[in-house]
Formats: sequence, structure tokens, C-alpha cells
Amino acid sequence: MNPHEPGITETVKTFFSSFTVGDIVRYISSLKSSAVTGWLEEVRFKPENALIIGSYFTGAAISGVLDCRVTVADINPQTRFLLGEGVDFQEGIHDLGGDWDLIVDTTGIGGVTPRDLSGLTAGAFIVEDPTSDGSDETIMGYNSTAERLEVVESDLKASLHTLGLGAKTSGTMTLTVEALRRSMADALECEGVLYATATLRFFERILFREKDPDGFLRALESPALTISSLKDISCDDILEGNLGLIRSEVRGPQS
Repeated sequence: MNPHEPGITETVKTFFSSFTVGDIVRYISSLKSSAVTGWLEEVRFKPENALIIGSYFTGAAISGVLDCRVTVADINPQTRFLLGEGVDFQEGIHDLGGDWDLIVDTTGIGGVTPRDLSGLTAGAFIVEDPTSDGSDETIMGYNSTAERLEVVESDLKASLHTLGLGAKTSGTMTLTVEALRRSMADALECEGVLYATATLRFFERILFREKDPDGFLRALESPALTISSLKDISCDDILEGNLGLIRSEVRGPQS
């Protein structure tokens, strides 16, 4: 049973998830990083150094699981706090040349361009495909995964896909919000539920416009789901049902 308290009357109870928004972000990020390390094991490629382009959730998660020297490059230095100790940070996405065993591009829509990547070489190169199973034609039109894969010289090329919720993109925040939205809808289908709400602040404005990492982290640690109900209900079970639909996989060019 999740934590609960009396509602507007003693008849109504308010239930809170033990999962925070940050827990959901970390879960989705871990699916992506596990997909990358699983693929590296599958192709038997063990990098000694890696360049991760993009230090937001996906890039930070991948940098944290690689057993090698890692450099993360990003135009947003305020996301540097997401990186673990021992990870080098480079501000900017130009001048990325170097002797890289592995390059992972996590910048997605509006990120690095094929021109930015042109001339780079790596033993293995992975691009995170920003589209998902709910992407519309306009979003698909901004997907330059194939072009990015084309311009980097590498013997091993692949793309990271995350799907399962019918979300518009594969972005970790997009999937997080979609998991919350679906969980609210699922809660309303339960007998005795008056309403369900979720912490749905515009989190990314706090980080990318207000440039307030501490405020961003505080906002993420709010309970993910709250349900007002006459009957006992588990917010965590509902969230887990939707999170269980998400899958992340790395696909080679022939997949």
C-alpha cells in the first residue's frame, strides 16, 4: 500500500506513489544505457575510450555504465551535474575530433548535424533515434539518424530505439510524461477513484532556461502520481504497469 492521508473528508483518501518523477527518469535512462552495453557485449566490442555527445539524461546514463575513459560533450554546461565522477566534460559540440573507440550521439532533434559529425572516426558509432512509436510525420521529418550514421567512419554502426508507450519521441522526458499521463488515465478506470493527478511541471524550463540544476532536481523528487479514491489503490502498481511497456534496443543497420 502506498502512503496515504485523509482527503477532503474522512471518506475520501489521497494516495501517493513512492516513485518520484526522478525515479521514472532514472528507470527509463537505465533501460537505454543497458541496451547500449548489451549491444557492445553482443558485438564483442570493448572500448577503451568513448565520446558521448549530449550530457542530458541518456548521455549521462550511458557515460555512467561504460567501463572505460569517457568524455561527454554538450552545449549546455548546466547539465554537467548529471555526470558521475571521473567523466570528462567538454563544453560545445564542435572540434570533437580525436581517437575515439566509441561515439554515442544522444542529441536527438535539433542536436548535432551530419556536418558536425563529418570527418569523425570510431570503432563503433551509435545514434539515438529521437522518434518513437507515436511520432507523427512532422517529427519523423526532423529525424536525421540515417544521415548522421552515414557520415561517421566506423566498422560498427547502430541506432538506439526506445518505444512501447506510443510516445511522440524517444526522449526520456517525453517518455516520463507519457508514462504519467497514461497512469492518470488508468487510475480513472479504477472503481472508486475520484481523480488522479501527477507532478507535471515544465521541468526542462527550470534546467535549460532558468539554469537552476538544484531547482530541477528538487522538482524531480516530487511523488510521481497522486490519486484521490474511496477505495485503497496502489499508485506504484499503475506506474509499474506503464513503465513495463517501455523497451529500449540497439539495432544494427540491417535491423
